[in-house]
Amino acid sequence: MRYRYARLPLIMALVALALSICALVKAFAVSPAFEAEPLQIAEPAVEVIFTTPDPVPEPSVEFEPELMLPLAEPSPEFISLGDFTLTAYCPCVRCCEIWSAEHPSRIGTDYVQRTASGALPQAGRTIAADTNVLPFGTVVYIDDHEYVVEDRGGAIKGNAIDIFFDTHDEAKNFGRQTHEVFIKKED
Repeated sequence: MRYRYARLPLIMALVALALSICALVKAFAVSPAFEAEPLQIAEPAVEVIFTTPDPVPEPSVEFEPELMLPLAEPSPEFISLGDFTLTAYCPCVRCCEIWSAEHPSRIGTDYVQRTASGALPQAGRTIAADTNVLPFGTVVYIDDHEYVVEDRGGAIKGNAIDIFFDTHDEAKNFGRQTHEVFIKKED
C-alpha cells in the first residue's frame, strides 16, 4: 500500500503525451489532394501537475492471544519394527495356488478371490504377514507408503511381509528386498 500512488505522475505524463500525439495526427489529417497548411498544435486538454503523495503510515499489528489460531498438530511419531524381508505376490495360480480365481477348480464359478481377512486384495495397499507378528488390520509404513495387513501366507513367518501386486511380472520384478518397517505411535 505504501507505493500505491508512486506511478501516478508517470501515468499522467503518458496521458498528456497521448493527447499531444492525437492533436498532431489530427493536424496532419488533410484532404486527398494534399494541401500544405500551417501546422497548428492544440494545447493538451489536461493540465499535468506532478506531486508526491504523502507517505501512508505503516499499520501497527497487535496480537490478541484469544484470536490466534492454534498451532498445527505435530506429525505422528513412528515406531520402527525393525528390518523385514519383503517379497511379492499376485493373484495368479503360481502365487496363490488353490485360492486364486484363475485356479482350474474356480473357472466357471462365481468365486471371488479374497484375502485371508476377507478383503478384496488391492495393489498398493494389501500385504500378507505373520499374524502373530502383525495382526490383520495393522497399518505399516514401508518407505513412507502405507500398507494394511489383510492376508497371510504359509511361507510368511516372523519378520517377513509379502506385498500384493496386480501382475506376476510386477511381483517377480520386485523380488526379495529388506526394508525397515514402521507403525504409527499410539496416543
